[in-house]
Amino acid sequence: MNDRQERGGNSGQPAQERFQLQIDEKDLATGQLNVPGRRKAQSPYGGGPGSDKGYMTEKERREEAKAHKKRDKLKARKNKRIFSLVWLCMVVLVSLTLASYLIKGSNDFLAVGRPEGTTTVTIPDTGITDVDQLAQLLYDSGAIDQPQFFSLYCKVKSMDQADFDLIDTGDYTLATNLDYEDLINTLQSGNVILEEVNVTIPEGYNVLEIAAELEKNEVCDAQEFLDYVNSGDFTNYEEVAQIGDVSGRYYALEGYLFPDTYTFYKNDDLDMVIGKMLNNFHEKMSEDIREQINASGMTMDQVINLASIIQNEAANASDMYMVSAVLHNRLDWGAEAGIYTLGCDSTMFYPYRNAAAVPETGALSYGNYNTYELQGLPPGPISNPGMDAIMAALKPSAEGSSYLYFCHAADGTAYYASNEYDHMYNRQLAGLD
Repeated sequence: MNDRQERGGNSGQPAQERFQLQIDEKDLATGQLNVPGRRKAQSPYGGGPGSDKGYMTEKERREEAKAHKKRDKLKARKNKRIFSLVWLCMVVLVSLTLASYLIKGSNDFLAVGRPEGTTTVTIPDTGITDVDQLAQLLYDSGAIDQPQFFSLYCKVKSMDQADFDLIDTGDYTLATNLDYEDLINTLQSGNVILEEVNVTIPEGYNVLEIAAELEKNEVCDAQEFLDYVNSGDFTNYEEVAQIGDVSGRYYALEGYLFPDTYTFYKNDDLDMVIGKMLNNFHEKMSEDIREQINASGMTMDQVINLASIIQNEAANASDMYMVSAVLHNRLDWGAEAGIYTLGCDSTMFYPYRNAAAVPETGALSYGNYNTYELQGLPPGPISNPGMDAIMAALKPSAEGSSYLYFCHAADGTAYYASNEYDHMYNRQLAGLD
């Protein structure tokens, strides 16, 4: 029997008549044909069998949606944290940049940190046409360090072409430690070349003598200096602020204009001139000296007051400590010996040196500093003492602990005495009687 007949069996019917297709109820419900041994078709959009949504129940779909939403929230939270961190970094960076800009600008505005010296600024023949041009010229010459801040200052100040027209063309020699306002004023005041001059203020000079020395060197007018010493507000200086009431003084700053050699400009600004002297005094008052003043039982003003008298009474630096001892003794226990005043010649005609120096118009303007008449220290210092006199005021000589009198010969020889009898004898030795 051939193969075709064998496959057909004994029924005698063709093979196709015996073919049967079995489809169960589940396949009919889903519309999917489940053929044994055949893998289910995968969605071209899924990653595998589990991604075929057609086989997920309603509960599974809800759980899948819930998980997906949770993943979105976690991702959004993470992105928000990253955004917040980046934003915070940007805010900090901008704040630091702005703070640095303001600090540098403020220092430049006040000329803080700029070295002392001069620089030349050339204003072109075409003049100044805008703020930025002026700022760049000053920056290129070294007169300022922050041109953008200078431009901002000028704009806030509402400078316009009329202000620029006040600046003449040509070369200007400017101090490098001028603040913005002084720079503009100097440029607008005309093409002025600043000329330096060195001025030496000797130890023991008083305000009148300092004013005369400054005028002689063309730094400023003497009378303007004298007026400003009393009318200017210098209480931003620590040592001046501690003085307190100055109503009884001839010159408020007497004693605090430290004697030294200074570099000024001819026709200099009075604030700059006086400020240099006051700053010098502040620097000389070291922490060690301030501690000694506190330990002495005297105020700084009392120490400077006493030192100014010592400076003018002593023959030399070594003599200052003995003179200091005599004056301390008179102040501390002189009354026990019937001595109630300091009795110093240097105070008799202040603010003048002697009777011959008193002008006719000033004959009635002195007297309240005369230590032959008043008890204790005068209302204020009578001169500007140096460091030797200040140290002598703080450390009177122990050798002079019993002396109440002193006098000097013309050659500077000093004589000391514990009583008036010996003092009168010393005056004869010194050639004073």
